[in-house]
Amino acid sequence: MLRFFLLLKQLIGRHAGREFRLLDWQVRYLIAPVFGLKRPDGYRVIRTVWFEIPRKNGKSTICSGLGLYLFAADREPGAEVYAAAGDRDQANIVFRAAANMAAGSPPLKKRLGRRGIQRKLLEHPGTHSIFRALSSEGLRAHGLNVHGGVIDEVHVHKNPDVVDALETGTGSRTQPLIIFITTADDGAETGSIYATKREEIEALAGGHAEDPTVWGVVFGADESAEDFDPFAEETLRTANPGYGVTVLADYLAGKAAQAKRSPQQLNRYLRLHLNVRTKQTTRWLRMEDWDACVRTRAGVPVPVELEALEGRACYGGLDLSSTTDMTAFSLWFPPEDPDDPDEPHIWVPWFWLPEDRVKELERRTKVPLSRWAETAAHAGPALRLTEGNVVDYRAVRELITDDLAERFEILAIGYDRWNATETVKELVDAGLEMEQVSQGYAGLNQPCQQLERLVLSQRIAHGGHPILRWHIDCVGLKTNADGYVKPVKPDRQTSSKRIDGVASGLNALAMHLARVEPEEEPEPNIRVIGA
Repeated sequence: MLRFFLLLKQLIGRHAGREFRLLDWQVRYLIAPVFGLKRPDGYRVIRTVWFEIPRKNGKSTICSGLGLYLFAADREPGAEVYAAAGDRDQANIVFRAAANMAAGSPPLKKRLGRRGIQRKLLEHPGTHSIFRALSSEGLRAHGLNVHGGVIDEVHVHKNPDVVDALETGTGSRTQPLIIFITTADDGAETGSIYATKREEIEALAGGHAEDPTVWGVVFGADESAEDFDPFAEETLRTANPGYGVTVLADYLAGKAAQAKRSPQQLNRYLRLHLNVRTKQTTRWLRMEDWDACVRTRAGVPVPVELEALEGRACYGGLDLSSTTDMTAFSLWFPPEDPDDPDEPHIWVPWFWLPEDRVKELERRTKVPLSRWAETAAHAGPALRLTEGNVVDYRAVRELITDDLAERFEILAIGYDRWNATETVKELVDAGLEMEQVSQGYAGLNQPCQQLERLVLSQRIAHGGHPILRWHIDCVGLKTNADGYVKPVKPDRQTSSKRIDGVASGLNALAMHLARVEPEEEPEPNIRVIGA
């Protein structure tokens, strides 16, 4: 692979005419893992690459070289390689650069021959391989037999046609490779091709999903860092691995100065040059802070021991589901001695899914739901399955009334009113106090603020429950004009993210906080918190 790139020459700018020598970061983060990791049979492990990076870091140029390698040097007879984009002009950028590199490389030009390098097609006479541009405008049918695909600027794709055609066209190839390369979108649109793929990469990076055939790299600035300065040279260096080589320092300094002067240019600067999704909701808790609250034994998380909590006073939180969400119930145990700084709050969650929907949701979310259904947690599976294609709420009520209420002193259960009327009535009839929690800023601001304080001070114990950890990693916050915050529920139809466990925990925490600072005129039986 490295020797192949030396056959090519740079085409534009101050490096034009020089050998295409890969930079250290390109080898370390892209070439080495993607082309170096092999299965026992000798074929590549990685089949999908997500490479996200700010503009002017040479992404289209290196992808042109990768496309040429897959076409001419990957030892795949009859390889079909496509440079793809949302429109014809964008697709031609990668293809034209590849064609020009081929024409400028004497060894490659000789191998392809006079007719092998055409305006719209590269063709290898020896292997009958082809390389061409592909866009949604030119896509006629899903009849492709894809060995390689380079999908440029994913954030501008308006529909999934090209991506679907390439991904579904790899089935007969022994080691296909689809490379997604892009700059960040603005974060405003949910369910887009970019948003869906980015969520998959985040789930893999967070350890919630597993797929060894996918490799993801995102270069960018961390806008959530306390000392984040979008105009600092250090920030520009961090976000731009090609700083000073592929993208000049004075160019970036000029863009920073322009953005500093003009608020209208700031978001564009953040997205294009720091790879920040400017309109997305604010990411909430850092996973390193969450994980720091877990006790471990020999490197393995130690779950909460329910037996040690028998008879303790606690609060419940309920979040009921539709067919595509989990149903979640949480118990929140405040410290018996609130003045003891070493005694933590304890959060214990339970989760349910309909058995008939597990495989479908597993494909959509890319998380190991089937394995979680077989993983022990709290004297039962981490994920409980009910028969059918919707959660059987009777299983939820029975756990609460026949087991948990017998073992613990549940002082009140907070709930989201959505789809909860029948369940709430039956729990009230069973003698439990139920209180509706408003899911707006007024009802959730205080629980959110308190949960953040407890996590940052490591005064919460959650046992490292894998599903709750996934949900925590999915949560973003919205802030209103008064500075109040609330979690953002993802679109169930378009997003792979889920936060149901967090919602149930906040509802339970709201119950505790309502009693720390009780309302002036509590109503009997059922109350509404934050209405």
